[in-house]
Amino acid sequence: MTDAVTSSILAAYPFARLAVVGAFEASFRNENWLVADARGRRYVLRRNLQHAHVPRIEFQVRFQQHLRQHGFPTAEVVETRFGDLFALDDEGVPWVLCTYIEGREYDFGRREQVLEAARRLAQLHAIAETFPGDAVVLDYDPPIRDWWVSAEENLQALKEMFAGVAVQDELSYLRDWWRWVLAEWPLARLDALPVGWVYGDYHGRNMVFVSDELRGLFDFDDLNRGPLVYDVARGVHMFGREARGSFRLRPEVARLFIAAYARGRALKHEERAVLPVMLAMHVPPNARYHRYCQERRGEDIEARLRREVGIMRGLRAEMARIGPRLSHA
Repeated sequence: MTDAVTSSILAAYPFARLAVVGAFEASFRNENWLVADARGRRYVLRRNLQHAHVPRIEFQVRFQQHLRQHGFPTAEVVETRFGDLFALDDEGVPWVLCTYIEGREYDFGRREQVLEAARRLAQLHAIAETFPGDAVVLDYDPPIRDWWVSAEENLQALKEMFAGVAVQDELSYLRDWWRWVLAEWPLARLDALPVGWVYGDYHGRNMVFVSDELRGLFDFDDLNRGPLVYDVARGVHMFGREARGSFRLRPEVARLFIAAYARGRALKHEERAVLPVMLAMHVPPNARYHRYCQERRGEDIEARLRREVGIMRGLRAEMARIGPRLSHA
C-alpha cells in the first residue's frame, strides 16, 4: 500500500487528519490498518481482497449494519463524505472504514466465553432473518447447497486440475467422502434442514471479548444462505477444540456450545444428526475457489488441497471419537 493510495482513501472520509497508526496481521483474505483522527478516535480500515466485487461488498456491509441496528455487537460502518459505504481505489478495490472495538480474542480457557459465543450465534441467526436484502453469490464462493448439487462436477474438475500431481490420495479421499455423504445425506434430506443466513466462519479470531462479553463480530466474507446447523458445527470445532490449530475437541465444551445455542434456537433432531457430518466437512475443496486462489493470489493450490483434506481427515477422526455424544447435548 503506497502513501498515495492511503491518502486518497483516507481523504474520502470526513475526519480531520485521519492517518494510519498501525497494522493488523496480514492475510490473503484482507488487509487491515488501524487509523486515528485528530481527536484520537480510532477506526479499522479494510482493503477487501477476498471479495473485491463491489455488489458483494455492499451486501456484506449492509448486512453488518442491519445486525448493529438490531442490537448485535459489531463495528459501525463509517460512510464517506459522499455518503457511500466504502471508498474505491484506482483499481476498483473497495475499502471499508469501521469503528475500532477494543477487546481480546477468544480465550480457550474461559467456558463463559464459549457460552457467550453460542448465545450470540443464536441471536445472529434470529436477527439475520429480518435482513431485507438478497445474497450476492460469487461463482467461486457458492452456497453450501451447491456443494451437494455440484459434487460430481467439482470432483471431476479437481481431477483435471491436479492431473499429474501427486495428490491422488487426497482426491480418492474426497470421492469416498462424497459417495458416503450423498448416500447418508442426499439433497432432499439436506433441504429439509432449517435454512437461513449462515455466517460461515464463526471463530474466535473474528471477534473480540471484554471479560466474557462479546463486543464485536467482524468479517462477513463467508456470509450466505444455507443450513443454519453449519454455523453450529463450525462453532463446535472452533470453540470446542483444545487450542488454535488443534483438531482435538473437548467433548464437554462442545456440548456446552450446542446446549447454549439450542436455548436460543431449538435444534431439530435432524440438525443434531447431521452435526458430525457438517463439522467433519469443514470447507471441502472447491475447484472454482482453488482456481481463484491461484489466479488472483498466486497461491500454491497443491498445498491448499493437502491442507483442506488434512483438516477434513482430522475432524472426521474426532467425530468418530466423540460424535455420538454431541447429539445428546
